[in-house]
Amino acid sequence: MIDFKEEVLKHKDEMLKDLKDLCLIPSTLDKSTAKENQPFGENNRKALDLMLSIGQRDGFVTDDCDGYAGSIDIGEGEECFGILGHLDVVPTEGQEWNYPEYDMTLDGDTLYGRGVADDKGPLIAAYYAAKIVNELDFEKKMKVRIIFGCNEENGSRCMHYYFQHRPYPKMGFTPDADFPVVYGEKGNCHFIIKGKTDDDKVISIHSGRVVNIVPDQAKAVLKGTDYEESYNAFLKENNFKGSLEVVDGNTHLFLKGKSAHASQPQLGNNAASNLCHYIASVTDNSYAKFVDEYLYNDYLGEKFNVAFTGEMGALTVNLGILNYENNEGSLTLDLRLPHDSDNDELVKNVDEAVNKYGLSEEHDIGPALYVDPNSELVQKLHESYVQFTNDHEHGPQTIGGGTYAKEMPNCVAFGCEFPGKNHHMHEENELISLDDLLTAAAIYAQSLYNLLKK
Repeated sequence: MIDFKEEVLKHKDEMLKDLKDLCLIPSTLDKSTAKENQPFGENNRKALDLMLSIGQRDGFVTDDCDGYAGSIDIGEGEECFGILGHLDVVPTEGQEWNYPEYDMTLDGDTLYGRGVADDKGPLIAAYYAAKIVNELDFEKKMKVRIIFGCNEENGSRCMHYYFQHRPYPKMGFTPDADFPVVYGEKGNCHFIIKGKTDDDKVISIHSGRVVNIVPDQAKAVLKGTDYEESYNAFLKENNFKGSLEVVDGNTHLFLKGKSAHASQPQLGNNAASNLCHYIASVTDNSYAKFVDEYLYNDYLGEKFNVAFTGEMGALTVNLGILNYENNEGSLTLDLRLPHDSDNDELVKNVDEAVNKYGLSEEHDIGPALYVDPNSELVQKLHESYVQFTNDHEHGPQTIGGGTYAKEMPNCVAFGCEFPGKNHHMHEENELISLDDLLTAAAIYAQSLYNLLKK
């Protein structure tokens, strides 16, 4: 029997070198440097070039799909098994890190840095797993194609484009979620809600940068100076952290929250809705009152009358972005929808709330992912996981997050966060233990071996 953990350990140093080089690139979306062949900005292009160069260094065939995504073919054959990962990361601005954000720092047995867990680390782990399996002398059903995009965190336009111009693999997985294997992902729905007010007390409110993160800070400017007593009482009553400053006769408010992924909003503390709760109590601003009535202290959609729990769990709601200035506001909601939810009823109920306040909305709904848990792909991946970990407690599962698995048929999410672990993805001090990363690589190698052998 092949000891895949031992095989992975032989490559540990080069794995960590490649991962560090990738993490040193702050590959966040940058529209200001977007152009032909780098549609998501200069640094995402650099990350793509680096990953392609890693494949070329190791003697594999690579493909650059117009800067949207790239691939590395490992092995021979017409058919291929796809492994889909992403090179882009979410921003770190406004976060307080204990380690360099755009680097890979090994402290004890733990790796820190943006991307070590989401998703540069898992992508490198899967790449080395495929390399290891390719070197083994056995007859394989198909080659492995490592596909890597640059826009997963902002809508996955990378993979949409890639599969418009390249064929689908026969089957595959994305190392961008949890162990054990994930056979179902909730649908994703975004509402953009806009409107105007005639309120003269609120100058501005701003919170959030990307819709799939619970905002961890919010700022507002109110006319006048009569807010210090009530705001300090609000902070004390709710045990919130914030500050107040009077500048040129206006009051500047700051409120701290806690970030979390939008698929698990219960793990965060939404600074945007919390600050609107206060503003609604001291002004007649209809925009703040809308947020307060329908989004404050509610991530299950109960106030919108859209709460639902299905096979995949509960529907969730996250207020991800809020911008209000010059009496005009825009907010963006990120909803995660079980595959058996009634989406028509959902839109109808949200529209009722929006219309009540004289606002307008536009929305888009992405489908849920559901792969038969009894399929060969799911069963063999899970068998490989159990074979390596001896974990009989946790079975195939569904999640609220959305991954590249939705972008191609017969694809699931597989690792690399183990049960009971928290990689703090999208948060400060993103991390993964070195042993977990190496173990994940070994599981991926075991899985590829089991799936590819004839």
